[in-house]
Order: sequence, then C-alpha cells, then structure tokens
Amino acid sequence: MRGPVITVDVSKGSCHYQPFLEKGKPFRKPKVLHDTIEGFADLQAVIQKVMEESGCEVIPVIFEATGVYHRCLQKYLDDREMPYYIISPLLSAAYRKTNLHSNKTDDLDCAHIAKAYYDEEKLLPHQKQKDLFVRLQRLNRYYEVELNHLRMYKVNFRSYLDIIFPRMDKCFKGHSSLYDPVAMEVLKKYPHPSLLLKHKEETIVKAIVKKTNHKLTFVYEIVHKMYECATRCYSGCDITEIEVIKLPELIEQLQSQMALCDSILSELVEEARAVPYFASIRSIVGIGDNLAARLIAELGDMSRFKNRRAIAAYAGLNPKIRQSGDVDGTHLRISKKGNRHLRCLLYLGASCNYRLRKKDPIYQFNQKKRQQSQCPLRSKAANIAAAHKLLVVIYALSKSGELYRS
Repeated sequence: MRGPVITVDVSKGSCHYQPFLEKGKPFRKPKVLHDTIEGFADLQAVIQKVMEESGCEVIPVIFEATGVYHRCLQKYLDDREMPYYIISPLLSAAYRKTNLHSNKTDDLDCAHIAKAYYDEEKLLPHQKQKDLFVRLQRLNRYYEVELNHLRMYKVNFRSYLDIIFPRMDKCFKGHSSLYDPVAMEVLKKYPHPSLLLKHKEETIVKAIVKKTNHKLTFVYEIVHKMYECATRCYSGCDITEIEVIKLPELIEQLQSQMALCDSILSELVEEARAVPYFASIRSIVGIGDNLAARLIAELGDMSRFKNRRAIAAYAGLNPKIRQSGDVDGTHLRISKKGNRHLRCLLYLGASCNYRLRKKDPIYQFNQKKRQQSQCPLRSKAANIAAAHKLLVVIYALSKSGELYRS
C-alpha cells in the first residue's frame, strides 16, 4: 500500500491514532481519540489537514478488529462513507514481533499497524454488508449469549435435582423430556419427594392438566414416572433446606430463558428466509431451518468471496502446513484463524449429517476419511474434514441457486 493513512489503536473508552504520509513518515505524534462527538470532530480535523498536506482527496483509516470496542469508530466512518481497513490483531502482533525488543505501548501500536498497512499487498478495504446480513449476524450472536445462559440454568437445575430427586432424570427417556412443561409444573408445585407423596397421583394429574392444558393420558404417564421415582429415592436434603425453597424459582428462570431462546431463534429463522439461498442450504441433509438460519447469519453475503479458498479461510478451515526437515507436513491441521462461530456451526452440520446416515456425498466423504488406508481419521478429525466439504457445498449451492442432491 502507498499514500497517507490514519492508523488507530482501538481500546475501551478511548483510542490512540496517528496519521502517516508515507511508510516511515508520520505526520504527527499519536493522539488520544475519545469515543465522543468532540473526539471524532478532532479526528475529522486531522484527516482534513492530512488531505491538504498530501493533496489526496481520500484518506483511509486502518484499525484492528477488537470485539465491540471498534464499533463506534466503524459507525462514524460508515455514516460518512469513509474508506477503512479492519485487520486481525494477529497481523499487527506479527509486525510487533519483528522488533527485537517487542515493546508494546499505545504509541508503538499505531506504528505497527501502519507497517502492516504499507507492507501487506493483499489488504482490501472493508465492504459494508447489507443491513439484513448485519442484523442476522448480531441476532445470532445475541442468541448464542442467551443460549449460554440457558445452559447455565440447566446445569444448576440438574444439580439441584440430583440432590432433591436423585435419579429423576433416568425416568425420562424416549419422547418425554425432563424439561417438558408437565414435569416442570410438577416440580414447581411439589419440589420435594415428601410433598409429592402427600397427594394421590389422580389429584396431581388433575392439578397439572388444568395448569398445562395437556392431554390427560400424557400427563398421567409423566406424573406416574415421577411418582414412582419419589417413592424409591432418598432425598439429599430436608424440606426446609435452601435447595427445596429455591427450586421453583430456578424452574421459573429456566422456563423464561427457554422461551426467550425460542423467540430469538424463531425471529432469526423468519428473517433468514428472505435470503435467496436459504432453501438451498436448508435442502442439505442434516440441516434444518434453525441451523440454516444460523449458518446464513455467520456466512453473510456470499458474493463477497472470490472462491472457495477465500470462504474456507474466512471460516478458519483452511489447512495449516508445517514442513521442516524430516517433518513432511502431510498431517495437516486447520488454521482456526477465522470465524469460530461459523466453524462450530459447520462442525455441527457435518456431525448431524453423519448421524443420519443417508449416504449422501457429504456422508460418504466423512466415511471415506474414517476408512482410508493411509492415516484414517478419527471421528473429530473426519467431522472437521466433512465441515470443510459442507462449506464448499454451501458455497456452490449459493452460487447456482440449486437444491442439494443426495
């Protein structure tokens, strides 16, 4: 890269920025940039001075991707349609390590980012995606946060249940679930075996049917299982202990969190249906509406990828080669230098595809990797290879608009 540039070292609350006219030729010393109207006005004034000094009509800005901290700066630049580059922190860290002493300060970080800008020939300016794809990705990230909260509630609920109702979870197999509204209502109303056994099964069934509006036979089946468990189990706490008192409250929180996650996912699926290649991704064996919507949310606009190598690198599924001396480098690993959210979803899709055993091309590829004569892959490695295959298939279907042929 050539010409003037504004480098910004982003951090929480404030940043440091420094303008450069050419490589190794700073326009001025680094200065603090606050995330305020006055701070961005100062940045605009400096950009104007650099434009006058250099004679260039457009001055790009370059900064690192820093989670959420760069969002204010990014929105300011988007609102004014100013060009900017977002680079990986790993790239600027690599240039920092070229210094013998590897010192790190806010002022030096601006210089390292500038060095990355001028030395890297393949840097491309950031392309703003359509509002739909931006909204889908943020909605999916919000869903993942709430899903982690849901997992936490479930862990706490199971630990309480193991104390109060030991082996209660063993009663629920097949189509019935411990998280079914009927089971939840029984545990809320009778949070200890002694409370449950004080009443007849028929009395409990009538009370739960009124509360849940489920069929009588279904409710009776679940209540009967729970009643039998209560007669056999030896509870690890008395009726007056804190676990019994807090169990109904914990169940309320769990149900509320489950409802929240379901509503977010429903909204995500509904909006993802507007994407032209939703049906193509949905047609792949092992991918339903939910997974298709989440994949689209992380993939974004597929037209921004030139080829399948580019999209594999974006997902961090590109091979990482290490060859030296006697090490031939044939046992490849993936780079993991990409979108980890997308990578996890692709792995999930490949795993679901293999479990269904429909013998479609992705399943056959996965099976081949496990059974190859030279260096057969274990389950996890084969699923990772199949995840790469799945990504290539998704890319091809999005380009052609066709449905998956199994």
